[in-house]
Amino acid sequence: METKGKNKVVIAAGLLIMSLTMACNSALSPILAEVGKTFANASDASIQIVLTLINLITLPMMLLEPLLERVMTKRNVAILGTFFMLVGGLLPQILNTSLWHLYLASIVIGTGLSLVVVTSSSLISDYFTGIDKSRVMGFQSIFVSIGGTIIAKGSGTFTATWGWQRGYLVFLIAVPIIIAIFCMVPKGEIQKAADSGEKSGIDGSMVYFGILCLITGIFVATFNTNIAMYLDRKGIGDAGTAGTVASIMQVVGILGGLLLGNVVKLFKRFTIGAAIIMMAAGCALVGLSTSLPLICVGAFLMGIGFAIRNPGAVTFAANMVSAKQASMAIAIVSATYNVGNFLSAYIVNPVANMISEDISSRFILSAVALLVIGLIACVKAPTTDQQALDSQS
Repeated sequence: METKGKNKVVIAAGLLIMSLTMACNSALSPILAEVGKTFANASDASIQIVLTLINLITLPMMLLEPLLERVMTKRNVAILGTFFMLVGGLLPQILNTSLWHLYLASIVIGTGLSLVVVTSSSLISDYFTGIDKSRVMGFQSIFVSIGGTIIAKGSGTFTATWGWQRGYLVFLIAVPIIIAIFCMVPKGEIQKAADSGEKSGIDGSMVYFGILCLITGIFVATFNTNIAMYLDRKGIGDAGTAGTVASIMQVVGILGGLLLGNVVKLFKRFTIGAAIIMMAAGCALVGLSTSLPLICVGAFLMGIGFAIRNPGAVTFAANMVSAKQASMAIAIVSATYNVGNFLSAYIVNPVANMISEDISSRFILSAVALLVIGLIACVKAPTTDQQALDSQS
């Protein structure tokens, strides 16, 4: 089967390679403990912003991305986004003496991430339908996990060996990715503005879905933004250990990606809720234990839940609207989730400190919150069974 001169297998491969950097916001977590030691007078929240600012910037950029499609093809938007992530990774090599230098790097990385997340999922919807779309979405989750594993382990290893500044060099992975996108993904066409009479993708159900994603993001971020500090303060391990734990969360996403199609068929509209409940169990295991093996099990559960919830949310959102509205729908559920990630430290930290000054209280609080959110998502699912199964038909 050919699409504009390119075999669909080649196109799928290019889109999957493009997805390798999509977990960079969580996979960079191993550097935080060492950044905190360098800027010892900064609060935990100020250090966590280095990671969560990547998520905050996704809100305006993801919502602006559909406008970029009117002046650039989706492939070129993806290449631009990947280039931004490369630049963001190189900035700390020369600007690293102040926290605002790292904030600047995070803004650039977040801008690039926003463009890649929306275009990669939207391009899958453009080139694939039915069961093929479901399979490619599942494989995308696998590649996101592979890329996250590389970035998590790489940033942890580089940080432990050469310092946190070199941890950012994992973004050199963007160079071969840019080449692959250019060679394997069709250039495509510039998108025309949607007809004024076309129904908007932003309706009541999409607003509810966005709010659910935002609240979920607040408590899921606890794992990524606290795990390095948790291991350090409990005397369990260093940045290298944090990189290993973070990579476990990422690598098990391969299993989650393989299971995605079957999980959706089994749970239908309850898929999102079930995945969130699994992440609640993972958070609880970390917060209630100082045993590295149990923490690794917690990371495993977080990874499975994450790998099912994230592509599931994107797929369901695209299924809820017309093809022309898919980019905006994907932007809404992705951006709100990432804004929740940014808000995490400002909500979870002070509330958890009211319970206990021990950092473990942040994980326990998040576990309880995720359990409640998961149950709500099951009682009032964001999609219908038909919308959930659309990609399976």
